[in-house]
Amino acid sequence: MSAVLRTRLKIADLTAWTALDAARKLLPAGHALRRLQREEIFVFEPAEGRGADFEGPLGHAIESSNFFVNPNKEQYRFLGAADRGAALVPPEGAWGILARARGETRDDGLRERLLREHPMNGLGSIRRGRLWWLWVEGPEGRSADLEACYRAVGPVTGSRRGLLVNPHSETDFKIDGPVSWDAVEAFLRAPAAPRREAA
Repeated sequence: MSAVLRTRLKIADLTAWTALDAARKLLPAGHALRRLQREEIFVFEPAEGRGADFEGPLGHAIESSNFFVNPNKEQYRFLGAADRGAALVPPEGAWGILARARGETRDDGLRERLLREHPMNGLGSIRRGRLWWLWVEGPEGRSADLEACYRAVGPVTGSRRGLLVNPHSETDFKIDGPVSWDAVEAFLRAPAAPRREAA
């Protein structure tokens, strides 16, 4: 099992504000987007045959340096394998989109720099993704049509369709309830579908 770091800006996130404004114009009629939040997610996998030896030193590196988090601008949540729970749970009232690069999600350069500055044993791969959380209300107090909302603001499929995922460089996973961390890790590890199937 892997450790997880989630980071987000605690100052104004101009990218999220711009996406919020654009997404409001794309949602199906009668739907209202109340809030949009962006997070970066890092998944730290143990080396093959190793346990969580690296978690203590990694936690110390996160807390004591600016390697992953600038405490003046960002807040974070670091969860070891034993603390993360069985599932990634959306914030209350939200649904989400987990996006990742279409190519390899392993960031070997980041791992090399980390180990050079903060030596630790047992760290295998570092994988990266981006989480978009959306709070949407349906028309007249009814539940939102999440599938229609996802089609409207998820992967770009036309000039007025899609926003948060570029299918030429990214692939994504819709999160409309708790998702097991095993499924999240499998999504980050798996090869992306061919571009012609995603676009």
